[in-house]
Amino acid sequence: MPAPALTLPAEFQQRLYAYLNGLGREAAQSARDVMDLSDFYLKNSGGRTPWDKSFCKNAYLNYFLPLNTARLVSVMRDLQRFLPAQSVSEVWDFGAGLGATQWAMETLTDWEPRKIHALEADKSATSLYRELQAVLGARWPVEFNSRSQPASRALAVFSYSFLEMQNVLPDLRLFDHLLIVEPSTQERGRELMQWRARLMRDGFNPLAPCTHAADCPLLVNSARDWCHMRMHFAAPEEFRRLEEHLPMKNRTLTYSYLLMSRSVTDGEWRGSARVIGDTLVENGKTKQMICRGSRREFLSWLHRHGVAPAIPHGALVRGVDAAEVKGSELRAAPGSLEWVI
Repeated sequence: MPAPALTLPAEFQQRLYAYLNGLGREAAQSARDVMDLSDFYLKNSGGRTPWDKSFCKNAYLNYFLPLNTARLVSVMRDLQRFLPAQSVSEVWDFGAGLGATQWAMETLTDWEPRKIHALEADKSATSLYRELQAVLGARWPVEFNSRSQPASRALAVFSYSFLEMQNVLPDLRLFDHLLIVEPSTQERGRELMQWRARLMRDGFNPLAPCTHAADCPLLVNSARDWCHMRMHFAAPEEFRRLEEHLPMKNRTLTYSYLLMSRSVTDGEWRGSARVIGDTLVENGKTKQMICRGSRREFLSWLHRHGVAPAIPHGALVRGVDAAEVKGSELRAAPGSLEWVI
């Protein structure tokens, strides 16, 4: 089964680029703005987005908002798989920015719209988010910078904001569910893995990407590994034209994330495996790192037994228990596994 490519929601894409085309900004100038904002992020790791800078709005709308929305659309697939719609009463979006969380949640076909509490400290970002609601045709109602308390069954979302908010985090015990999305760097990924253990001690159960509640094998058995997802990205034509002027190309998108809950547990995929590594072709065999418990493990296929399957990064896999154990490798026979992405 080929790896599915991430795409932007069709209506979001159409409306966003109609709006951007109306601003009359050329791709070459937008690319310069993107590089300025990228340089800022590199020099100020973990810092707040500089909405007061002249280059920020154009760079964010043309580049970072489409990418962040696409990543969150991918994450929402697991949210919808593991959190029943009736288990979530409302959504609290911390560090809401321009609403990538909302635009991704608008794609949840099995969910009726419910209130999003958008919390964003920067007034310029909030103003632009409000403008985008009219431009993009929002269905989910949004309350900005609410001072109320979360209702029961509330979901807290931190999209590229959780690790930046260490000194000002809300009381996480007020929420039934947590969705945390962070960059796929080694530093951020390992920090998130440490937070997984801490949140489990506080009564949260890991739902995704983990298929188990044991110790994280990449944290306890390695000093360098970190958990992250990689998905192919089918960029809109307008985005590809922008990339022609940029040194970075986004053929795949990566991210690290955690979905945790105090009130929902998963029975369907518990004990199965999650593919958390890219395909590695070695002499005589193919390997992929998987996670299903506290051991650091790889699925492997010997080439002499046939062509190894192309299991997409992030897939959930059944049938691993039948594989032959060879150290850290689980040697599977061709056709013996079942997986979904």
